[in-house]
Amino acid sequence: MASPDFHIVGALQSVGGAKSEYQELVREFQSLDTALRHLDRLEDQTTVPNHVGAIKAAALICRHPLQDFLTRIKKYETSLGPWSRAHAGKAAKDKLRWTLGERDDIRRLQTYLAIHLGTINTLLLEHGLEQMNLSEKKAEESVLQTHRKLDAAHTALQNIQKDATGQAIILRTMQTMLGTLCNVVCGEVRTSLQQFAQVVNTVCISTQQIYTVVLEIRDSMSPVDTRFTYFQAPFQVEDALGFVYPVPSEFTLDEVENILRYKFRKGPGASAVRRGEFELCKTKRRTEAITETTRLLPGMAITMAVIIASDLVAAGTACPIRPCGSMDITSYPGGGLKWYESS
Repeated sequence: MASPDFHIVGALQSVGGAKSEYQELVREFQSLDTALRHLDRLEDQTTVPNHVGAIKAAALICRHPLQDFLTRIKKYETSLGPWSRAHAGKAAKDKLRWTLGERDDIRRLQTYLAIHLGTINTLLLEHGLEQMNLSEKKAEESVLQTHRKLDAAHTALQNIQKDATGQAIILRTMQTMLGTLCNVVCGEVRTSLQQFAQVVNTVCISTQQIYTVVLEIRDSMSPVDTRFTYFQAPFQVEDALGFVYPVPSEFTLDEVENILRYKFRKGPGASAVRRGEFELCKTKRRTEAITETTRLLPGMAITMAVIIASDLVAAGTACPIRPCGSMDITSYPGGGLKWYESS
């Protein structure tokens, strides 16, 4: 059995290579951690995802102790790392601690990782074989589909080749029929156009004859006697009772007044009209009376106003103007009476 002094002497002899051993081990473990991270993103395209799940589980089991170990040995980075700048005494102390304190842990971790990495490699091999089988099946299915499509295309080409002769006969028959139909249609259209031209010529001759007759009728007609026609708008005369009737614009003021006197031969206001107790005014401007000096224009609206004596009107008598029908009477300022409807 070796003595402790022998182990210490051996450890001191290997301290000189502790720095390179540390850096190489860190690079190895970091590369392994990166590979395990890639395995965690592995996707399974097969229908049974057992292998992928097992691979991810094994990778996760390896990553936890590996990350814990990498975190624990970061304390040696300042003295054993590639950019180490520690004091010579501290560096020697860390090298000795690394050689004596971490070697057993490193061996245990390497043994643990080797076991699980062997399992992962086996699972990856099985997964690769499954992917190859799946790809092979897909390739076989694609080849079969391609063969079926080629067979269908070959059959279609054969059918087309068989029908080509029959289709050529049908096309020649259709060409002959179209030629015959074209000749028939052209002949009928030509005949129809000739008949239409004859009809148009006949219509033109008839129209010319009608026009000649119309000219003869126009020349034989006597001129219209315009002495008794009115081409101007008549007067619109409204009498005292509200009746409106047109009066020819050729009439003078005296003729208009005579018509009004004739209208009031009897009835309400007849005596006042006979005595000449009425006035004519413009309908649109009732304050402007119409006298002998007023020029009457065609289309003028004229309103007749009659003053009815108060002794001729009894209480309860309706207004003599037909559209009014008011029953209430009040005295109007300046004389006279006013009918209005009671509300």
